[in-house]
Amino acid sequence: MRIPLHIRASPLALLLVASTFFAIAVQAQRLTLPESPSPSPAPNLSTPQSAEANGQILKTYPNGTKRVVPLSSLNSWDDGKDFGGPPTLSFLDPSPTRNSSSNKNLSIAPIGDATTPATAPVPLPSAADSTIQIPVANPDPMGGSAMGGSAPVDPLSGAPTTPTPLQTVSGKPAPLSDGGVGTTDLGTYDDFFMNASVGGSIQGQLTARRVYNGHNMQAYPLTGSTSFLGFPVTGSITAENFTFQPGFRFDTQFGYNFYDWLGVSLESGVIYNALQNYSFSYNGTITLDPGATLSGSGTLTCPADGELIQVPVQLSAIARWPGATAFKPFIGGGIGAIWQQLDVNNINVAGTDVQANYCRSAFQFGFNGQLGANYTVTPGVDFYGVFKLLGVFTPRIGNYDFENSYNFALEVGIQSRF
Repeated sequence: MRIPLHIRASPLALLLVASTFFAIAVQAQRLTLPESPSPSPAPNLSTPQSAEANGQILKTYPNGTKRVVPLSSLNSWDDGKDFGGPPTLSFLDPSPTRNSSSNKNLSIAPIGDATTPATAPVPLPSAADSTIQIPVANPDPMGGSAMGGSAPVDPLSGAPTTPTPLQTVSGKPAPLSDGGVGTTDLGTYDDFFMNASVGGSIQGQLTARRVYNGHNMQAYPLTGSTSFLGFPVTGSITAENFTFQPGFRFDTQFGYNFYDWLGVSLESGVIYNALQNYSFSYNGTITLDPGATLSGSGTLTCPADGELIQVPVQLSAIARWPGATAFKPFIGGGIGAIWQQLDVNNINVAGTDVQANYCRSAFQFGFNGQLGANYTVTPGVDFYGVFKLLGVFTPRIGNYDFENSYNFALEVGIQSRF
C-alpha cells in the first residue's frame, strides 16, 4: 500500500518552520536584562565626621608623643606623667587635606586629678557635629547610684564636682589618710607585748606584831623570856623592827592588748633590799656581854647585816590613754603571789656582834599598783617610765608575823608590741 508523501513529511516540515520562525523573531527583537545595581561604596570611617561619631581622639603630649584613643578614654585619669605632662586632645582627621587648624582642640586638665576636680572648657564651632557625648562608666555599686547617689558627673560639663568618699564593704566611709602628715605610725596595739624594766626600790619597815616564843606565836609585849638574842632578860620586849637600805628592782612582763587602751599581763621579777638596822624596845633589864646593862624603858637600834628578797608573780590589768598618740599615760594593778626571804646574818648590839643566823622564806598573797607613761620611739617599740607599789598582807616569815609590808619602786623600761 502506498503512503501519501505529504503525510510522511509533515513532522519534518513542522520542525523546519518552527526553527525559521524563532530565528526571525530573535533578529526582530533583542532581549534586554536589567542591570544589577552596583554596591554603594563603604563609608569612609576616616573622615572627620566618622572620627567624631566613632570617638577617635588624638592625644598629643608635651614631649611630642601622640596617641590615638577612643573618646571613652577621656573618662579615665591621664596626667601624662611619663610624657612630660597632660596631653592636648583633638579629633582625629586622617584625610589627605588634614592640617592642624582642621582639628578641634580640647585643652583639658588631667582627667581624675585627685587634688582638684577637673573642668574642661570645650571651644567647639557651632555645627551639627559639635555635640560630644562622653560615655559614663558604670557607677560604683558601693558609692554610686546603686547606693542612692547619682551617676558620675561628666568631667567635660564644666560643672563643679565633689569627690565621692571611698566606701568600705559595709558601706561606711573609709578612714581618710593625709599621706602621713601630722600622724605617727605607732604599730599594732591590739596584739601581744613584752616588757623589761629596771630601777630603784625602797622597802618599808617590817614591824613584828607577833613572835614565836619557843612554844607559840605570842603578841607583844614578849614576856617570860629568860634570854633575848642570847642575853639574859629581866622584864619584857615590847617591839621588834627591821629597816632596809634602798635597793633595786628588775621586772619582766608578757601580756596581750585587747585594745589600744586595755591590756593584761603576767608580771614577775626580783626585788632586793639589804638589811640596815634591827631595833627593839624593852621594859626592864637586859644584861649585855661583857657586863653592860640596859635598864628601864627604851628602844635600841642596832646595825645589822642581811637582806630581804622578794619575787612577785602576779596578773595585772593595764589601762592606757586612748587614741593614736605617741605619748600614752597608763595606770594598772593586779594581784598574785609573792615569795619573800628574810636573812639576818648578824646584829651589833652595843658594840657586840651577835650571830643571828636567821634565814626564813615563804609565799604570801599580795597586790600591786602602777602609774606611768609610754612613748613610742619606732612602730611597735616604746620607752616607758613607771612608779610601782608592791604590797603584802600581814606576811609570816619564819618566827615572825609582820604588819602589812610595802615596797615602792621607780623604773624605766622598754616595751615591744608584736
